[in-house]
Amino acid sequence: MKKRLLAASLLVLALGVSACSSKQEETATTAATEATTGTEETTTEAETSEEETEEDIEEDYIMGYITAMDGDILTVRIDGLDEEHDYDISDADVTLEFPLSIGDMIEITFPAETTDDPVPAIAMEVLESETAKNTDPSVEAEILASDDDTITISTDDGDYTLVRSNAYVVGTISNGETATITYLGDLDDDAIALKIVMEDSYDTPEAEISAFKGTIVQIEDESMVLESAQGDFFTFVSSELDFSAHTEGEEVTVVYTGSISVKDIPAVEIQ
Repeated sequence: MKKRLLAASLLVLALGVSACSSKQEETATTAATEATTGTEETTTEAETSEEETEEDIEEDYIMGYITAMDGDILTVRIDGLDEEHDYDISDADVTLEFPLSIGDMIEITFPAETTDDPVPAIAMEVLESETAKNTDPSVEAEILASDDDTITISTDDGDYTLVRSNAYVVGTISNGETATITYLGDLDDDAIALKIVMEDSYDTPEAEISAFKGTIVQIEDESMVLESAQGDFFTFVSSELDFSAHTEGEEVTVVYTGSISVKDIPAVEIQ
């Protein structure tokens, strides 16, 4: 009888210990789940808060002209106002085609309520580039055909034929090869090829030169007028060059700076 009572007591004790252990495990699991859920909720709240902060930033913008540059700090004279401000574009979304230069007209977007100096720019876009004004357009293309008078090229926008009688050529023109062609006019309307640089000559000093080949029709003390094969006239000017060393009717190549589309083209050398 005593043995039966002892066995029953041991069984009750074992069941109690098992129930207690199970309850502790359940409590621990519940606590761990709540902790994980709490962490996820905290992370989600932080991300949401950050997104809301970004969305809540009010933006303003100005248009103006660059009057000075110091690294990523631009001094801008606001269009229509007689005042200047500094803007930091180091973290801005910048849109431009040519390198920035003094005189560029730009649009800058910035936080509306900022009191920082310089003003931190959110975005900047060049509306009018001084470099572009003084640079003739160019296109990289595959050469389809070429002779002494014309060159036919293939670009992403289509095929075009340009007059090449007056072009300055760097490298050997080969059909099927890539070249960069600097031109004057509209590609759709018999543009004049001013310079043709073959791809294998891109890194040569000659590729950096702007030059025009034409026939001299007029010579003055500080100017020389060249005629193209199409009958267009170009006036090159310089106070340093001796234009009188040449004669009318002579074919020469004039090295120049800037754009050939301006009225008086600065000449730096006559070849």
